[in-house]
Amino acid sequence: MTKNSAIDLDSLGVDELRAITENAQQLIAKKQHQRLYDAYMQFEKIAEDSNTTIEEILKAGETLEKKRSIKYRNTANSEETWTGRGRKPTWLVEALAAGRKLEDFAI
Repeated sequence: MTKNSAIDLDSLGVDELRAITENAQQLIAKKQHQRLYDAYMQFEKIAEDSNTTIEEILKAGETLEKKRSIKYRNTANSEETWTGRGRKPTWLVEALAAGRKLEDFAI
């Protein structure tokens, strides 16, 4: 059987279909593992080229992601922020009730 030939699944028995399914699941797991291993090796090379560790890169990424996801900041207190998801924080609800617009707090 070549890679381009199709299998006529209707002609196979239950045991043969189960064997194909099991083999396919094992192959999928193997390929997923290989893909992750390859990605890890690339990540390790990037860390080495950057003269840092994978852990330091991940920690920096978490910090950057938190900063990037902030969409609104309290103009009266820059420590207070909101991502735009979930309940609006009290400082924003009060400011909106006082007539301010959401765009006034956009970053």
